[in-house]
Amino acid sequence: MEQFLKQWFNEYNKGQGVEAKSLCEETQSEWAALLQKAKSGHLDAWRRSPPGRMSLILLMGPIAHLLDDNDVDSLQPKARELCIEGVELGFDTQLDPVQRRCFYDPLFYSNNSEDRRLLLCLLEGMQSQVESLQRPAWANWYEQASVNH
Repeated sequence: MEQFLKQWFNEYNKGQGVEAKSLCEETQSEWAALLQKAKSGHLDAWRRSPPGRMSLILLMGPIAHLLDDNDVDSLQPKARELCIEGVELGFDTQLDPVQRRCFYDPLFYSNNSEDRRLLLCLLEGMQSQVESLQRPAWANWYEQASVNH
């Protein structure tokens, strides 16, 4: 899990999002193998920790999409469920702001108005916790969440 998160955030922090073309074949292969394990339930124990739950959300959301997985449409609701359940458990509050943004990814891309309201509420709550250096990114996420859908 730690290796996966390190790879993800190394790419994510470059500022362009994570794109398949920027990943080496080895990384894509490793992520595909992790996605298969997640789909088969072999990584269910990861649900019990904030970084583990975030890893599952990333695998079943952005990674499945990135790798053009055949089950991407059925995985998105699972990522959403992991996110909402994680918020109810307070797991999101144990992550730093950039990690929380990734944790909330299923809400960001949801067409459900309740998900959108929850996301905006969560982002508003983060405002006081975001360091001044991260405020522009936070403000951008909030603006996108407010306008999208």
